[in-house]
Amino acid sequence: MTDDVNSRWWVFPGFEIEVIATGLDLPANICFVPEPKDDPLAPLLYVNELYGQVKVITVDFSVHSYAEGLLNYQPDHKFPGTGESGMTGIVVEPESGDLFLSMIYEKDGKMFSKIIRTSSLTGLKLDSMSTIIDDIPSIRAAHQIQALTIGFDGKLYVNLGDGMIDSSTAQNDNELRGKVLRMDLDGSIPTDNPMPGSYVYAKGFRNPFGARWRKSDGALYISDNGPNTDDRVAKVVPGGNYGWPMSMRQNSIMWWNHCQAPTAIDFMQGGQFPDEYNDELFVALFGPAYALGRDPKGKKIIKIALNEDATAVKGYDEFVYYKGDGPASCCGLQFGPDGLYFTDLHGETNGKGKKANGNVYRIRAVE
Repeated sequence: MTDDVNSRWWVFPGFEIEVIATGLDLPANICFVPEPKDDPLAPLLYVNELYGQVKVITVDFSVHSYAEGLLNYQPDHKFPGTGESGMTGIVVEPESGDLFLSMIYEKDGKMFSKIIRTSSLTGLKLDSMSTIIDDIPSIRAAHQIQALTIGFDGKLYVNLGDGMIDSSTAQNDNELRGKVLRMDLDGSIPTDNPMPGSYVYAKGFRNPFGARWRKSDGALYISDNGPNTDDRVAKVVPGGNYGWPMSMRQNSIMWWNHCQAPTAIDFMQGGQFPDEYNDELFVALFGPAYALGRDPKGKKIIKIALNEDATAVKGYDEFVYYKGDGPASCCGLQFGPDGLYFTDLHGETNGKGKKANGNVYRIRAVE
């Protein structure tokens, strides 16, 4: 940990923060290899850069290029707006080490969502890839395909925004937008889905960026961005309806009256922090795009203590917040083997330019 990091980030007492990688181009999300090898050059985690690149960070914290040029259109860097679109979801399949990625793409002048599966012999460089689902209508903006997770049942779960143009898609059972989807790893529909013959696992979502599974109850939790109010966290149940566009509070655990733009989420459930933090939920709050310095909205990570059945919030604290002068905003977040890792999408100094200055940070308990 350096004084420079301390001057830019405040962290909860009893913890320390450090930079483990820098020079990344809009690092949107991260995912860890389930059981990293004891080898300095073995993959530790993957970072998906919003505009179609994937970096792999090895055990020695060196950065390698896993894949490039995965988007077939040219992003325009407009935040907020069309520059928010690209490649957002990423997850490692535990058995094979294959990487699943979600993104939008252009075909015949229109935008669609898809998920690809990539394979690598070493985990350091993409060797092959295949599309497991595509042709889901989208737009070149937010509310696109988002987080990917693999559940305790071995199925792939997919967060899909409502597409922004017509919010009623979130309630339309014939639409995949505004839903959480459940599928086999080859893209087929499981026979035990809530709606027979349909990918739909739950509906009524607006812009659900983050998702994580909680070991203590075996359930999926998501973060969902509201319109001008009521960003929320919800526990997702099979066949559930989460209200959008009528309500952002329906079946939600908690919500923010003033929008904070929640992105990635994760539970402390692997012993990385002291026992008193066990099962607490950590949420990255992005806030406004390109806001400089500390801001009343977002640019922080908060921790939430839930009761056992997730029907009430027992505690809420700021865990990390940005206090520097730049545009840095928390985006990707996940617990690794030795702490909580997160990304700052814009980095410290790129302002509204196009320089690759994003970072990955690690937070550890002070012994």
